[in-house]
Amino acid sequence: MDVEINLKFFLLECKRKLTQRFGLRQELNKHRNFAKFLFFATMELNTLMQYCFWLPVFLWVGLHFWFRNVSYVVFLKKQLDKGQKWAYVFDGYVKHPGRVHFLQFCDAFFTLVASVSTAAVLVWILQKMGLGVKAYYGFISVVFFIAVAQLMKRRTELKLTDLFQSAFYLEYRWVNYEIQRKGISMSDENVRDRAGLSFAHKLRNAETHQVFWRYVKAMAASKKVPPEMFEVY
Repeated sequence: MDVEINLKFFLLECKRKLTQRFGLRQELNKHRNFAKFLFFATMELNTLMQYCFWLPVFLWVGLHFWFRNVSYVVFLKKQLDKGQKWAYVFDGYVKHPGRVHFLQFCDAFFTLVASVSTAAVLVWILQKMGLGVKAYYGFISVVFFIAVAQLMKRRTELKLTDLFQSAFYLEYRWVNYEIQRKGISMSDENVRDRAGLSFAHKLRNAETHQVFWRYVKAMAASKKVPPEMFEVY
């Protein structure tokens, strides 16, 4: 009888100890899982911050290519409206003026997105430096970043101007040469008008055959200048 009681007591004690150990192990596992959660959460947050830091860089690169490859049409349309003979606008934008207005809207929108996102990253950096609420003054830099975007756009416009003017004046030289060779008396304004029509016709033909930019760059780089006009220009 005593042996049976002792055996039951021993089994109960073993069960209690096992339960206690298992409970401690469960508790320890909970702490370990929480520590893992904190670690991975910290890593994800750090990765997110890195993405937030590099996001403006990609936005500015994208804005550069947008100005250079897409929205330059807005600038050329303005120059064409001012009467510049060297400016040329694709036929699709001439027939649908609303597309030009849409590009103008996109210019403003993309510039604002790039500027605000960069200013937000600047504010985040200032907060990390311990400036607290004062860091929000960093949003004033939006004005500066908008000015930088306008400088980028202006640089693209200057390159376009140089490219198209070089191509146009090659055409102007040849038209003027043909007029002089035939002995026709014509004012410079009329020569420019005729050169503008000839230039637009050739560019439209190049657009139709999908060699527009290749043709413009070839004209701008061409050295085939009429000998009689070489010393003048």
